[in-house]
Amino acid sequence: MSARLALTSALAASLTLGACGQGPAEDDAPPPAEAEAAAPEAPETPAGGTEAAEVTPSGTPAYAAAYPGAQPSPSDAPTTDLGGTATFTTSDSPEAVIDFYQARARDSGLSTVSALKQGQTQAYAAVDPEGRGATLQVVAEPSEADDSQTRVSVTWTAGQ
Repeated sequence: MSARLALTSALAASLTLGACGQGPAEDDAPPPAEAEAAAPEAPETPAGGTEAAEVTPSGTPAYAAAYPGAQPSPSDAPTTDLGGTATFTTSDSPEAVIDFYQARARDSGLSTVSALKQGQTQAYAAVDPEGRGATLQVVAEPSEADDSQTRVSVTWTAGQ
C-alpha cells in the first residue's frame, strides 16, 4: 500500500510541476534562429487530427475515453464539465492500458509529463503544452483480489 501511495504522490507532484512550467521565461528563451534549429518540426494539428478539447459522446475528452472492454467500478466522484475520475478493471496488462492512454494523449495534442513504473504498477501523466488546462493521469496496477485483472484509475481535467 505504501508503494502505491508513493507512486501516486510522485505522479501528482510531476503533474503539478509540469503544469506550473508552461514554458521558458522570456529571459531564458533562445534566440529565434537557435529555437528553430533546436525544436523538431511539429504538425499544426495532432497526428489524429483532433484538438485537445475534443469530447466523446459521453462528455469525456477523447484522451480520457473509456478503455475498450473495461468493467467500470462504482465511483463516488462526480464527473463534471471541468474533469472527472473513472476507475475500472480489465484483463489487459498495466502496460497495455498505459500504452492506450499515452497514444490517446499524444493524438489529442497532450505532452507527457511523467511515465513511472514500480513493479507491475505503472503511471502516466500528460498536460496540454499550450496551457489550456487539459490534464490526464492514469495509474494501472494488478488487482489485489484477482491477479489476472488490472485495476485502473483515470483522472482528467478538461481544457478550455
